Amino acid sequence: MKQHKQLILGSVATVLVMAMIFFFLVGPRRTQLKETDAQVVAAESQTVVLKTELARLESLQKRAPQLQAALDDISDLVPEDNRLSSFVFQVQQEANRAGLDFISITPQLPKTPPEGAPLAEIKIDIGAKGSFFTIQDFIRRLTELDRAVRVDGFNMATVEEEGSSDVVELTASARIFFEQPAGTAAATAPGATPAPTEGEATTVAPPANTDSGGIN
Repeated sequence: MKQHKQLILGSVATVLVMAMIFFFLVGPRRTQLKETDAQVVAAESQTVVLKTELARLESLQKRAPQLQAALDDISDLVPEDNRLSSFVFQVQQEANRAGLDFISITPQLPKTPPEGAPLAEIKIDIGAKGSFFTIQDFIRRLTELDRAVRVDGFNMATVEEEGSSDVVELTASARIFFEQPAGTAAATAPGATPAPTEGEATTVAPPANTDSGGIN
């Protein structure tokens, strides 16, 4: 009987020792193993993200010359200063080539675009008169200028003038853009062509048939 009790007590002691080993050694190790597995999964996911980003950057690096060329083209369309005088001259020149009878250009003061772009803009109201086809040709030429021009809207209407027939009057609202000077709010850049007083119009009466390529 005494030996039987000793066997029972020995078995209980063994179970207690095994339980203590599990709770104090095996249990924490299993928790650490789960945490390590989670870290491995996260690291693998991060590796995939980094590899994807690396591939994208390598692709951009290979395309760097083409991207730089495209950036240079955009820089030409959106100059560092407003270059308003140059734009007005271009519009007048294209109006002459289109064969318009009359054109007026009224620039406003520079300001920040309502779209929130990091640029400055000058809104320009354009008025012109001519035949339907000369007006159509002028609009086409306006959109093909080597300057970023956004035509926000335009209206065409037939007007009656003595000695003329089928005279079409164009009123258009457009915007040109230039780089916003650092630390200013759409102000004219130092050394740039000063913007005219708001509402000051430039009116030109182009001579007829000044360009053989114009449509009359």
